[in-house]
Amino acid sequence: MLATLAEDHDLAIIAPLTPTYLPANVRHRPNILDLAILKGVVLSLNSIETVHCLGSDHLPVLLKLGSSTGENPNIATKTIIDWKRVSTALEEVDTPNLNVIPDDIVSNNDIDTAIGALTKHIRSVVKRCQRKVPAIPDRRGLPADVRELIRAKNAALRRASAYPTPEYRSRAQALQREVKARVREAKNDNWSDLMEEITPSHKAYWAVAKALKSDEWPCLPSKPDNDLAFDDQEKAEYLADSIELQCSLNPPPISNT
Repeated sequence: MLATLAEDHDLAIIAPLTPTYLPANVRHRPNILDLAILKGVVLSLNSIETVHCLGSDHLPVLLKLGSSTGENPNIATKTIIDWKRVSTALEEVDTPNLNVIPDDIVSNNDIDTAIGALTKHIRSVVKRCQRKVPAIPDRRGLPADVRELIRAKNAALRRASAYPTPEYRSRAQALQREVKARVREAKNDNWSDLMEEITPSHKAYWAVAKALKSDEWPCLPSKPDNDLAFDDQEKAEYLADSIELQCSLNPPPISNT
């Protein structure tokens, strides 16, 4: 249905190659829940990939669009190859490059022709299945060991989903707990580093300063009827009543006899 819709309305549907949803329940199967729908976009697609930088079950997806006139020479890039697409494309035997190979190879020229045609075909398939992505991310990300731990956790979840043995489930759950703790620690470290390095020229400087200078604090309801107590004496009375209630003995059970 989605393919028919895209064909009828001239849409480009782009999806990452790896799952974006890794359920915490190891009995459930990972899946791709996120995709991009493009139409009439003059920018060229640079990359779309799942970012392993969160400890939640729903991973973020990074979609990068670039100028259609060419690449930015100031940005270092690397080439990645979708080997699954390569494998699928190589299974097709009825292609122009392979059709020039003779059915009966009886001479050295036939061998050279077959080798050249096969080499050309493989190179063209690999070229179609590769794309360039930035070599260095432009964001303050997680440390390499944390990203590697997240990848191990995601792999363990996929393994436990495919082979739901007690050992695989226990391993996946242990990695989930470890990832949660390490991500929290890494985020605290990143925040501490930002507070030490931040300068007035940083785009987040004034937002942080405004948040730290804010004197407005929401008043929490302290009355039994969820009303607000504004007077100091009234607050003290209700605070004392609350403490007395918390420290009082439980009432005796009511007998039905």
